[in-house]
Amino acid sequence: MKIQKNELTEMREKINAVLDKHGRQKVIDSYNRGAFPRSDKVTDLQKRFCFDLFYAAGLGKKIQAAYPDATSDHIYTALRRVCPKVEAKT
Repeated sequence: MKIQKNELTEMREKINAVLDKHGRQKVIDSYNRGAFPRSDKVTDLQKRFCFDLFYAAGLGKKIQAAYPDATSDHIYTALRRVCPKVEAKT
C-alpha cells in the first residue's frame, strides 16, 4: 500500500509543526539521549520517534480513516520519509 503524495505532504507539515513548536533540535537530542518516557523499553528508537511524532501531530485517526487497511508497517514506511533521523547516543 502506498500512501498518497498529498497525505505525505500533510504528514510532513504536521510533524514539522510539532517539532518547531517544541524545538526541533531539542526533541531530536532528547530522543538521541533516551530522555523520554519509557525509553528503557524501546527496541527500535527510530520507529518510536516516528510514531511519537505521528500521534503528537494528530495524524492517527486521519490516516486510519483514509487507509483502513494500512498496517503499522505501511505507516512507518511513510513516516521514515518525513521524520528526521535519530540515533541512540551512549
